[in-house]
Amino acid sequence: MSENEAAAELFLQLAEFWRPPDSVFWQEIAAGSVDEAIANLSTQAGYGAANDISREICRELLPPLSALQYFFVRCFIGIGKQSALPVESVYKKWTDDPTARLPIAGSTGYLMGDAALHARYLLDHYGFTIPPDYQMMPDHLSLLLELAAFLLRHRSDEECRLFFSQHLDWLGHFVDALATMDTEGDNDWKARQVYLWNLSILQHSIDKHLQRVSVPL
Repeated sequence: MSENEAAAELFLQLAEFWRPPDSVFWQEIAAGSVDEAIANLSTQAGYGAANDISREICRELLPPLSALQYFFVRCFIGIGKQSALPVESVYKKWTDDPTARLPIAGSTGYLMGDAALHARYLLDHYGFTIPPDYQMMPDHLSLLLELAAFLLRHRSDEECRLFFSQHLDWLGHFVDALATMDTEGDNDWKARQVYLWNLSILQHSIDKHLQRVSVPL
């Protein structure tokens, strides 16, 4: 397996966390196979190991399935007093178009901004079908990671670099939003830590990849 193929598999594995958790995926985490796969793929991709990648950490943090599902709905679908949507547009200015007259034009926190329109164009261009539930958020993290995996397998290093730089540069803001959310007891805290763990690995992998493909000045 080449480094880019391993990286593609890694991004697909990380993408699984950003879909509604079901019993099959929960059981895979509980068995330790997800931790092991992520650690192995990170090494094969040439990213090394982030400080908090281990074969046990996700399994150790894992709360019961019902708690993970509750946190996911409350936080990532936006049902509740607080939310931190895993959607690019929310963390960027809605548009950079100086002629836009809408009041939200220069604001953050909204869906279907410039980032979403460009993500939708890319998904259409490369032949992806946007699921019905994601029509208003084509820049959802799960879709962006699927697209990243495709580019790693089939396109040039330069295309990958541009995509990573343009569409995966908002994760720090997402981490901040998630880290400051209130938790409702120990299991809710554990659920949040699982997703923060995922994001720490994702950010580490993106940084390492950009270092590898960036052209020295």
